[in-house]
Amino acid sequence: MTQTRGVTGLLATNIFLSGAAFAAMTPYRAIVGVDELGLSNAAFGTVMALTAVGSACASVALGWLSDRVADRRILIFLCAVMGVVAFGLIWAIQTPFVFVLAFCLLVPFGNALFSQSFSYSRAFYNRTHPERAEFILSVLRSMFTLAWIVVPPVAGLIAARWSAYSVFAFSAVAHVGCTLVIGLLWLQPTAKIGVAATDPDKPAVAPPRIRIAAPYRFGIAGVTLAMAAVQLNMVLLPLVILRDLNGSLTQVGINASIAAAIEVPAMIGWGYLAMRVRKDVILAAASAIFAVYFGLMLFVGSFLQVVLLQAFAAVAIAALLSINISYLQEAIPSRVGLSTSLVDLSRVVSVWVAAAVFSLNSGATYTPFMAVAALLSLAGAGLMLLAGRSRRRDDPG
Repeated sequence: MTQTRGVTGLLATNIFLSGAAFAAMTPYRAIVGVDELGLSNAAFGTVMALTAVGSACASVALGWLSDRVADRRILIFLCAVMGVVAFGLIWAIQTPFVFVLAFCLLVPFGNALFSQSFSYSRAFYNRTHPERAEFILSVLRSMFTLAWIVVPPVAGLIAARWSAYSVFAFSAVAHVGCTLVIGLLWLQPTAKIGVAATDPDKPAVAPPRIRIAAPYRFGIAGVTLAMAAVQLNMVLLPLVILRDLNGSLTQVGINASIAAAIEVPAMIGWGYLAMRVRKDVILAAASAIFAVYFGLMLFVGSFLQVVLLQAFAAVAIAALLSINISYLQEAIPSRVGLSTSLVDLSRVVSVWVAAAVFSLNSGATYTPFMAVAALLSLAGAGLMLLAGRSRRRDDPG
């Protein structure tokens, strides 16, 4: 038990540090790319789109490989090192070429640290504590969100004191921390997870066939639409506060911190519930709550009302960002690595859907588009319910 706690502590630290790296860097990548390096808006958008595609490809490739390697720790370690190299290069060599090269070729593998960490965690807890795996994964996911509460103010101080480039040095150092923490996993006797070495005198056993059952196909679509609503909320909400309600950048930050602070305990609560309730039901309920939030947002008239509504949004987002991981990990039976790559794939598609929806807005106000987000959430809830119904029909026991 003590050895298991040691692994859990290392995994939690790794996930927090990986969250810290991206919480520091994400708000400043456009400032560095456009303002500091002179990339056009179109060029910067292209770089971010290529990064998203690269992240999806890297995640699938590493997910496929993780189901075949003898030790999953190696892949996590390599992803952490790639993050060090990517962010370190951007800080050390401040040129457009290095910025584009790092984001298009190296950052995608650094991004995969998140999914690979959860792929390893799921495999580890399925072996050691299968009855509590859902709850532990939700706790670990909350560590990533905790980083987004703690780190942005620190990154803002660093950028103000030195330059926007300095946050990339912070992200590189955070990935150095991930590398060291993952290295400590080799000191834990129970931490090795992977495919057992085969006896050369026996025929090799092929990995289970890749097959996504029909209920999960509905579920994956439902999760993706709900996540598109999450992405759309991330884009719309700051603009609603600034443009529609004449708020300030400070209020945008305060609102984001309040929402993230609510998400952390909500994730733990959803994880506890997931040990007793089917995940498709939880995700459908969360999507429905999210739709209610968007419906109420159509009638807000002050910043205080927006803040109060974050209780609805944060509770829903907490489930959609945590329970979706364990749900998608079950989509491809006995291939937890490849299943975990679906987390990144659904995220990339959801970003594309949200971007397409946002591009349709030609008006001066943004609140009306909350209605579209509500429809996406309701569609996600409906598909999750359909997935659950189809699963019960296929497996009545």
